[in-house]
Amino acid sequence: MTSNIAESLNAATVEAREVPVTSLLECLRGLLQDWTYINRKLAQKTMTRLTPVAEKALTKNFVYSLRLTVTPANEYMFEVFKEDKSWIVNLKEQICTSNRFQKDEMPCGHALVLMKEMNIDPYNYYSHNTQQKYG
Repeated sequence: MTSNIAESLNAATVEAREVPVTSLLECLRGLLQDWTYINRKLAQKTMTRLTPVAEKALTKNFVYSLRLTVTPANEYMFEVFKEDKSWIVNLKEQICTSNRFQKDEMPCGHALVLMKEMNIDPYNYYSHNTQQKYG
């Protein structure tokens, strides 16, 4: 592990090795600052996503949603159908009459079919408690 870090720094500072020590140190400081910024942004992006178990549950809900049809009632309320059954979904309140949206604190299949049709990111509709539940 140590040699990989040293090799990475050596490869990144090939041109800076020929300059005075103060310039070399400034180059290294800037390089580490860039790497830290990139890694922080990557970590923040990863934190907004779900754990693998929660991601699997969301994928299962999405597959289920592929067999559903939707009828809008208003801007936020929709009726979702599967054969002879129906559910009411309120995206604004994050409520579904199946109670899965509320219980799981993540979009159920009935909500996902709406999000798919409306091009809404389902990751904006999960509770941060979901990470602990499914983590």
